[in-house]
Amino acid sequence: MSAARWILIALTALALVVNAVIHLQLAGPFDAITGTLIGQGWLFRIQAIVNIAVAILLIVVRRPWVAVAAAVVAAGGLALILITVAVPLDLTALGLPVLFEPLWYPQKTIAAIVQALAIVTAAVLIGALRRAAAPEARRKL
Repeated sequence: MSAARWILIALTALALVVNAVIHLQLAGPFDAITGTLIGQGWLFRIQAIVNIAVAILLIVVRRPWVAVAAAVVAAGGLALILITVAVPLDLTALGLPVLFEPLWYPQKTIAAIVQALAIVTAAVLIGALRRAAAPEARRKL
């Protein structure tokens, strides 16, 4: 595997892990925001677990589908940050808390930046891994 692909994998995985750490740090304070099914603190913990799992898969599996998963996880997280800053999401009918926090503070800003970075690096990585897999697939024919 080329150095460029390893750098893309490392940057994407690192961005996902940084996002996970931030969400784990914030989970406790956000436990106070509850829904009937799950609270916001647990939503943060779930997001952290998914980010860590995808980061590990990215390092171990190194396939385009994992890079796609990384991009989707990061895009979903970034979208939620942006939406909950602008729009009060009332998800109480689903047992979730109302998600609305129109303030930008350092952890939220860093989480948004690293998720945007993960989207970009994962997108580039998807192409790099596909190009690397193409000659291998042709050799098997």
